[in-house]
Amino acid sequence: MDNFLKVASLSDEEVAKLRMLEKDTGTHIMAFEPGLKVAALSEKNLKRIQELEAELGATLLVFESQ
Repeated sequence: MDNFLKVASLSDEEVAKLRMLEKDTGTHIMAFEPGLKVAALSEKNLKRIQELEAELGATLLVFESQ
């Protein structure tokens, strides 16, 4: 479970096709592609991430810099 998806880089034409499909189906669609690796965190940094998650009320996903 090392590799994760990132938001896909789409051309204007591809975005237009995606938006048309969203309109036709009445949904929201997100496009992803492979390419991210989850960061290995020290206990100290993991604690910092968890504290910020609690403060924000959100889940944070932390990936290696590319």
